[in-house]
Amino acid sequence: MNSVKEEFVIGMVMVQIKVNGEFEKIKNNSNLEDLLNLKKLPSVFVVELNKKIIKKDEYKKIILKDGDIVEIATFCAGG
Repeated sequence: MNSVKEEFVIGMVMVQIKVNGEFEKIKNNSNLEDLLNLKKLPSVFVVELNKKIIKKDEYKKIILKDGDIVEIATFCAGG
């Protein structure tokens, strides 16, 4: 039996991930780059997937799965 919690939404299979502490549903077989393109991110940020920092050239290769935990850290200057 497959333990992946898939859900159909208007004909699409959805999976649930956690992004910066909040649960989100995304289309099944979405890659990390797809997710990041949906976010309004500054030009400099770091992505961690399941407690592992991911290099930018890997974003397109990584397919997000149900239960994945994504942390997106941005930087700001201050003084």
